[in-house]
Amino acid sequence: MKHTTRRLGVILASFACIVTVIQDVSFANAFAGPSIYQKLFVRPHVFAVSQIQTIWSQTLDDSGYPVALSSPNVANLDGKPSVVIGDRAGNVYAFHLSDGSAVSGWPFHAGGAIDATPSVAPINPGNLDSVFVGVGNSANPTVGGYQAITPTGSSQWYVPQYNPSTDPTTQNGVQSSMTVGNLQGSTDVISGSMGENEFAMNAQSGSILPGFPWYEADSNFTTPAIGDVLGNGQNQIIEGGDSTAGLSYNTTYQNGGHIRVLAPTGNLNQPTPNGGLICQYNTNQVVQSSPAVGIVGSQNTYSIIAGTGMYYQGVSDTNRLISVNASNCSLDWSVQLDGATNSSPALADVLGNGQLQVIEGTNIGSGSGSIWVLDGDNGSTIWQAPTTGAVIGSAVTADLSGSGYQDLLVPTTLGIDIFDGKTGSDLGVIGATSFIGFQNSPLITDDPNGSIGITVAGYNSSNQGVIYHFELPSSNGASVNEVGAWPMFHHDPQLSGLAPTVPAVVAMAPTSDGKGYWEVDSAGNVYPFGDATLYGSASNLTLSAPISAFAVDSSSTGYVLVGADGSIFTYGSASYFGSSGQINPGLPAGGSNSTILTKPIVGAGEAANNFGYWLVASDGGIFAFGSAKFYGSMGGKPLNKPVVGMTATSDGKGYWLVASDGGIFAFGDAQFYGSTGSLNLNKPIVGMTATSDGKGYWFVASDGGIFAFGDAQFYGSLGNKQISKPIVGLAMTPDGLGYWMVDSAGGIYPFGDAPNLGSRIRL
Repeated sequence: MKHTTRRLGVILASFACIVTVIQDVSFANAFAGPSIYQKLFVRPHVFAVSQIQTIWSQTLDDSGYPVALSSPNVANLDGKPSVVIGDRAGNVYAFHLSDGSAVSGWPFHAGGAIDATPSVAPINPGNLDSVFVGVGNSANPTVGGYQAITPTGSSQWYVPQYNPSTDPTTQNGVQSSMTVGNLQGSTDVISGSMGENEFAMNAQSGSILPGFPWYEADSNFTTPAIGDVLGNGQNQIIEGGDSTAGLSYNTTYQNGGHIRVLAPTGNLNQPTPNGGLICQYNTNQVVQSSPAVGIVGSQNTYSIIAGTGMYYQGVSDTNRLISVNASNCSLDWSVQLDGATNSSPALADVLGNGQLQVIEGTNIGSGSGSIWVLDGDNGSTIWQAPTTGAVIGSAVTADLSGSGYQDLLVPTTLGIDIFDGKTGSDLGVIGATSFIGFQNSPLITDDPNGSIGITVAGYNSSNQGVIYHFELPSSNGASVNEVGAWPMFHHDPQLSGLAPTVPAVVAMAPTSDGKGYWEVDSAGNVYPFGDATLYGSASNLTLSAPISAFAVDSSSTGYVLVGADGSIFTYGSASYFGSSGQINPGLPAGGSNSTILTKPIVGAGEAANNFGYWLVASDGGIFAFGSAKFYGSMGGKPLNKPVVGMTATSDGKGYWLVASDGGIFAFGDAQFYGSTGSLNLNKPIVGMTATSDGKGYWFVASDGGIFAFGDAQFYGSLGNKQISKPIVGLAMTPDGLGYWMVDSAGGIYPFGDAPNLGSRIRL
């Protein structure tokens, strides 16, 4: 059986060009360029690069073999946060983040060069981290393997890479980083290699997982991403790879590369060593950019975004950034940039609109580069700017100004550039990094003193590795790991490459005077605006189901969060009267008010006297607690479409249920004034609210279409306008002369006399 011919010699030649960037850059000529002070652009009274303070630095004893592609990571090795980094001399260093002192027992000396970024996982007593790193680089491609290191700097285990028996090269090294994640019910690690096999191992023992090694057929320099992109309750492996024309294991490979999604079980129970592939997108250029995965732009499904490489000459996918649908690997978009796109993309909310944009740096050649911010929906350019040097490492982000959007820290071969994320304004170079070379990513941390920390590692004019740690005083370090940030290479210390999903807003409700309102998201976060008061949230709890409904008492001094499983969380003056969850907060499991649901809770209403509430499930089942009375339900009855919400009459003696087709069901003293049940709607109904006298009501559809019945007046809609996120809720002003809509990102749309008092995405 013919195996694919790998291009290790050619990769080595390509790598030699990168080495030239490290070893042959002319620092004398570089100093003749514009100074940092000439470049500096200051945002008045908000943020300036000059505010960043140097806390400590280290110069490593590795002259000629410095830090290059390995990015710094943060680890807990002895109870205090430390930075870990590898160099080409084969060392893995660990320094305390606070003062730069070496962690006892470190550095660790590996058996080959390290261009991989260390990953970490707390698998030891006291939640101390082990460190995992690929050993090897393409300058010596037959040396290396997979290395785990204990918190005290000794070898935990080592697994050599090996190739199929048909390969004349027995072993190859590992230049890609080892990603940590749950692949087969445990904490596992996975990485490709410069050979034909990819390995996945148990992080604790180093034992090779069933279904591995997996036959990748050609060199793989990309760090895998790990996440449940299919929504099936299992994590998948998402990676790039190289490809050379040939036939192997009944598979025809073409010259180019791959973006692929692999089952967590590899080739287990598959007929061939390359079995278990879920889907794959083929390119005519190598893919050596580690993929970033997330829900970008206004999309509702995961996208895989990766750059290519430079091996095949004259092919159309050179210098491209490519986005594919993670569920089937179909092409979403492909854009050609102004230089090599080997660096891994970052996905971050640089516009402050609650969406993720795509960030990519380029290496144009001759020491120059660019940074690009692209629209995740179609790849169109939001802004692009030249950088101080070539961009080989990946950009990272942080909200440096506290303005609610991410700024960019861009590593270049002549320093760390900072750009305003929203405008693209060049804010300058971090002073101490000027004319230090970086081919990796900075690390952004929440430092122990509450400041934003910035750690960078590169090489100086003597070709020695150097590490700097900076802080931005008076900053909010707690915002470093917020949703919408990309604070380090491949996103997080496990190198998952996965952007967290922004919790969707599920409901809003106004205060009794209409001068404020709350937004609530599925994670239990509560966002108050105007005169609304924050009485607490469920965001610090481990929820058994997402929050799906919200009810405010008539005095606006308390509220109830409701989980999809019927769990109840009360805050302020709101009281607990029972739940439809299997376990009642504050009551023993199986208590008298406990009911096992057959369908999720989708809506809630507060009783008029604040001594009770109703919950409604998607099958129309009603659950009444406290003084809230049961007046009937649709539970057990046939429905054309599921129920999506409810609202009670003002005297609390009745309620309406509304279905997604606009079918209305009235109980108690609630009257029927019409429905859209017989209409062909463009989009489904997602919510309703009633007029204050109970003689009318409004429905809202997910596209912002409004339907008014009875004495409800029409004050406007979004039905004929383009919106980026679906509408999820509707609330009436106290006088009934206006209403608000809220979308899943938290965007507020006021009509009539409803005021815009702000939103989660700062509209």
